[in-house]
Amino acid sequence: MSQSRNDSISVLDHHPRYYIDAADLHVLVCRSDPLRVHSYFFARESPIFNRKLNPASPGDIKEGTNDNDPIVLEDVSPHEFERLLWVFYNPKYSLYDTSIEDWNIILNLADKWEFLEVKELAVRELQKKPDLDIVSKMSLYQRYKVDPRHLIPLYAQLCARDTPLTIEEATILGIETTVLINSAREQLRANPSDEGRSPLPAGLEEGDVFRTLEKQLGLEQGSTARFREEHNLTSPTSPVGGVSGSSDRQSRVKEQQM
Repeated sequence: MSQSRNDSISVLDHHPRYYIDAADLHVLVCRSDPLRVHSYFFARESPIFNRKLNPASPGDIKEGTNDNDPIVLEDVSPHEFERLLWVFYNPKYSLYDTSIEDWNIILNLADKWEFLEVKELAVRELQKKPDLDIVSKMSLYQRYKVDPRHLIPLYAQLCARDTPLTIEEATILGIETTVLINSAREQLRANPSDEGRSPLPAGLEEGDVFRTLEKQLGLEQGSTARFREEHNLTSPTSPVGGVSGSSDRQSRVKEQQM
């Protein structure tokens, strides 16, 4: 939100929809058509706008009082600001039917200017969108600092499903969220007596672990055991609690039997 209001707007036409004669707040967005809207919505919903519209000190300038001294917004596009105004001037009252892209814009501005109730409205409407997948929804909520209690049910869905996060999903969510989800998945699948730890099943051998990882990495199954044997490599401790060399030998026997 810029403090500069020196540019003349006398040559510009009024906005065809959002220049309301009875309104009292004058706004100019990126040198587009001047807008005249009701300050009530902005003063009530946004502490940032409230400070501009209701200066604390008598000497402070009250912004947006006329077309020659509007509040100038230079860090938002006219289309984006119109989407926010649509929330206040929606002709369908309680029916807020618009696209995911529009709600993304509204959520962004609500977070930027601290319109908390508008942010909650955007979240409620995005929850109704079947085309917005759970990971994209989580990423959106995190980006705009939505109340984390909206995220808990989404975390729960990812923890409860029978498949882990994909690489694509982890890339979208970021390392911190990915680690949190994976840790919660392991804890939820652990026996209560293990105090949140999730040890490998009894009888699982190192070769079994290697084959699982080879499959995930697109390597030929059994190639790690052969590589280790050819290069005379051993591990100080087996990841499954046994002796590495013994597990390698057991793994090769299994491979020969397969």
